[in-house]
Amino acid sequence: MHQRLVMVFNQFENELRRQKCTAGMKEMLLRGDWPTKPPLGYDSIQKNGARTIVINATGKILRHAFIWKLEEDLSHDAIRARLAQKGVVLCRQRITAVLRNPFYCGLLSHNMLDGEIIQGNHEPLISRELFLRVNGVMDTHTHGYSIKEENEHIPLKRFLLCEKCNKPLRGYIVKKKGIHYYKCCTIGCGTNRNAQVLNDRFAEALEAFKLDHDPEVLHLIKQQTVATFNQYMQGHQDEHMMLVQKQQELNKKIERLEERFIEEELTADLYNKYTAKYNEELSDIETAIAEASQVSNLRECIGLAVDFAVNIAKKWVLADYFTKQRIQNLLFPSGIFYNKEMDECRTERVNSVFLYLAHLKQLTLKKQKDIVGFTMPLFDLTRSVAGTGLEPMTFGL
Repeated sequence: MHQRLVMVFNQFENELRRQKCTAGMKEMLLRGDWPTKPPLGYDSIQKNGARTIVINATGKILRHAFIWKLEEDLSHDAIRARLAQKGVVLCRQRITAVLRNPFYCGLLSHNMLDGEIIQGNHEPLISRELFLRVNGVMDTHTHGYSIKEENEHIPLKRFLLCEKCNKPLRGYIVKKKGIHYYKCCTIGCGTNRNAQVLNDRFAEALEAFKLDHDPEVLHLIKQQTVATFNQYMQGHQDEHMMLVQKQQELNKKIERLEERFIEEELTADLYNKYTAKYNEELSDIETAIAEASQVSNLRECIGLAVDFAVNIAKKWVLADYFTKQRIQNLLFPSGIFYNKEMDECRTERVNSVFLYLAHLKQLTLKKQKDIVGFTMPLFDLTRSVAGTGLEPMTFGL
């Protein structure tokens, strides 16, 4: 429990850093500069002290793929074969990604841009006209349904798991009906469900974690959570000191080992044997120290978690595709299993911090409330989080 809490609060710290990083990346995109590793066919180099994205040898070969698609209307497999002959080996799905990526015609498209298309500062591999004509050709080859990676109508894809075969559910749309579905791709499984139904059920499940209290009560919840976490940490200070002491001892052993090897008191075989042994032990101890360390900016992290839980269902519904997926994975790290026969959902793990906040919510409201549409009771889960020997302080309610 202690280790899970530490890791979760570290997640929130990372979230704060990520927000600052995201703002910087968006600024770069709006300037026309690609902030991360460029797509296949491009290299990122330093030129006159500035980062520049240039076409490499692979890119010059990829240019042929667009021309073949437009002028000869080759299949993806035929394009793959020709590219392989020129030394560029790609899978069929990668061919699709390349041909549909506007980066190659000099444009930037990114989820951070909220649908806006920006003229990039990099050299285009092909003309915009060629790109549009190629994708016009591709759009004529449909088979009654289509799959889109970033689709706000199916945010639970790969997050939902088929309980029958433990495989992630995929998402697709039947164009004739205009209806999205989640589907298990295992042959013979048959798990298939209307996406909107499961989306609505997930949003309803989030209501169990909603902190709809007055500001004064939210402030008390923040205080209680900080106090509880600090109390956990106090009980592990001795453990932390012992780990640090072992770390220092191992570092001394490694230094002594190196000295003896240099002075030819040890053979190379013995030196390598014990160096590997000590380094493995040191790695385990360093991991344990990291998990047992105090989280900096604890109040800020707790504040973020509590503020996040206010109207959490509404935030998920109104969020974009990527934000929805981050919320889903934060609350349910192991995903959610769907049983088609019972038309029920279950999960093996709920984020410990939000589970603890739900426990405090139940105490303040003086009533038990389970997760709607889930087979396991939330009350039993919250008791498992609270049942650690730490009794929450009373709020005087």
